[in-house]
Amino acid sequence: ITSSVFAGAMVGTICLGNLGDKIGRRPVLFCASFIITFFGVVSALCQSFVPLLLVRFMVGFGIGGLTVPFDILAEFLPTE
Repeated sequence: ITSSVFAGAMVGTICLGNLGDKIGRRPVLFCASFIITFFGVVSALCQSFVPLLLVRFMVGFGIGGLTVPFDILAEFLPTE
């Protein structure tokens, strides 16, 4: 189950990172937060193993989008 979260995070970082460059980091951060929240609740409702793996993959996909705010933080750091 944990491996599916990490696999989703790898895919989510690639997809949501590129999307953050195109449409902006803030909307992607909110989208990632929604994905994590929604699929986290849905994972509590899963009653079999395969749907649980798929839903946890989507939670990982959202977690991959949480790397976007670090770019926002880097923009405010001093250059020296």
